[in-house]
Amino acid sequence: PTQHETLVNMMNLKAWLLSEEDTDNSPSILITDGGVSTHLEQKLQRKNQEFEHRSLWSSSLLLTEEGRKTIQEGHDDWLKGGSDILTIVTYQCHYGVPGLEMVVTRTQMDQMIQDGISLAKESVAKTNPGRMVVASTGCYGAALADGSEYTGNYGDMDRPGLVDFHLQKVQRMMAQKPDGIAIETVPNLEECHAIGEMLQSSKLTALHEKASQIACWVSLACQNGTQLNDGSKVWDALEALRSTDTEAKYIHAIGINCCDSLHMPALLEIVTRHMATCGPKRGIVCYPNSGEEWDAANDCWKEGTGCSSAQELVKRLMNAAHVIESTWEKHTSGAVIMPKLILGGCCRTSTQAIQELRVAVDNWEQNKRKT
Repeated sequence: PTQHETLVNMMNLKAWLLSEEDTDNSPSILITDGGVSTHLEQKLQRKNQEFEHRSLWSSSLLLTEEGRKTIQEGHDDWLKGGSDILTIVTYQCHYGVPGLEMVVTRTQMDQMIQDGISLAKESVAKTNPGRMVVASTGCYGAALADGSEYTGNYGDMDRPGLVDFHLQKVQRMMAQKPDGIAIETVPNLEECHAIGEMLQSSKLTALHEKASQIACWVSLACQNGTQLNDGSKVWDALEALRSTDTEAKYIHAIGINCCDSLHMPALLEIVTRHMATCGPKRGIVCYPNSGEEWDAANDCWKEGTGCSSAQELVKRLMNAAHVIESTWEKHTSGAVIMPKLILGGCCRTSTQAIQELRVAVDNWEQNKRKT
C-alpha cells in the first residue's frame, strides 16, 4: 500500500472530518466516487438492458442477483480508480411519498438498504481494506422521480412530512453502521430545516449512541453560483443547517453536489466564508456533475451540454480546492487550519476523471507537505 492508503486505512471518517490535525499523517483531501448510477447505466446499455423501475433508477439493481453483481463491479471500478470513499446505490430508496404507490414493500426496501451497504463493504474488504462506505440518501424530490430535485418544487409537502421522509431512511441506514451517511442533492430551503430537525430526532438517540462514529454530510443542489434549485439563497440554507446544529454534533460536513462545475468556485466561496465567519467548522464536500442538462420529459441527457472532458473537470475541482483554501485563509488569517475536503463527481463523472483526480490530489498533498 502507498503512504496515502496506509493513512486512510487507519482513519475514521467522522473523526477525520472534524480533526484539527495538519500533519503528514493526516490527508487534507479524500476522494469519493463519481457518477455511480450513470456508470451502472452505461454498463447495462452495453448489454442492451436498463434499470427495471424508473422510480428507483439504479437502486432497482438491488432487487436481483444479477443487478447486485453489476453493482459490485461498479464499486470495484471506482476503487481501482483511486476512490477513498464508496457511496452506495440507495439514492432513490425511500419508504413512500404521498400520492405515489411504492413499487416494493417496506420489507423489500429494508433489504435493499441493507444489501446496498453490504455490497460496498464486501467490495472494500475484497480489494481495498480500510476504504470507507457512505450510504447515499436522496432528497424528497428524488423520490418523486419527476425531476423535482432539479427544481426544488415540492408542492404541498410540509416540514413534518419531510422530517418523516428522511427519518425512516436514516434510521435504517444507521442500523447497518456504514462509515457515513450522505444526504444528497438537497434543492429546497425547507428541506434543509427538516434535515437539521430530523438528525436530532429522539427516534435516532439510541442509534446515535450505538453508532456514534458514523459521519454525516449534507450536500446542496444549486442552479447557479448563489441559489439552491428552488431559488433560495445558499447562505440561507447554510444558516438553516447551522441553526439546528451549532456544534457540528450531527452534521460533520457540508457542501455542494450535482450541479455544474462552473458554479463551484462561487458556491464554495460562500460555503467556506459562512463556515469561517459563522461556524461551526466542519468538512466541505464538493462533487459536481458534468454540467450536462437532464431532459426530464424524455429521460435523457441533452447532447452538446456540459463538460465532457475528464481533464477539465479535474482542473475545475482542484481550482475549487484552491478557492476553499484562499477563502479560509482570508477570513481566518490562517489562525485555524482549513477544513478537510472530500472531492469527487456526480452524474456522468467517469472513472477516468476519478483516476486523474487521484493523481492531482496526490500532487496537492505532496506540495502541502513540502511547504
